[in-house]
Amino acid sequence: MSFEFVPPEQFFRNLYKDANFCEGMGKVMLSASMLETNIRKYLKVKDVKGVRPKSTLGNLVKKLRENDLLSKNGQIHFDDLTLKRNYLAHSLYDLFTKEINETILERDELTAMDTDIFVSRAHQLAEDFLYFANIVSEADINTEKLL
Repeated sequence: MSFEFVPPEQFFRNLYKDANFCEGMGKVMLSASMLETNIRKYLKVKDVKGVRPKSTLGNLVKKLRENDLLSKNGQIHFDDLTLKRNYLAHSLYDLFTKEINETILERDELTAMDTDIFVSRAHQLAEDFLYFANIVSEADINTEKLL
């Protein structure tokens, strides 16, 4: 079996054409949106000021932190989710066109088979967002910390 490397821009086009990857990305965006809405609702119930209807995930997590509503562990989880969502939403094409360095995802020496790894990662991230969205929606507002 031959493992030929796929040029980065071609690999991006392969991802774009892959229905499973696109489904995973769609689920990431939908579950991230669910998490944003659930955090927004939580902050409103907690009477946190300055929460806007279009506040981004990063801004919402900042509000949680500023109001001491996250444990250190909670901060790590929400910061990680925010970083990954922003990376996928804003930097994926930059990565494969070499506008940015490799950080979260690899770009070089990828084969066609690596598409499956990207598919799996997208679906796992969607599940992670859904998991935390559910934690927030089911949170006891009478506790000191959300997570």
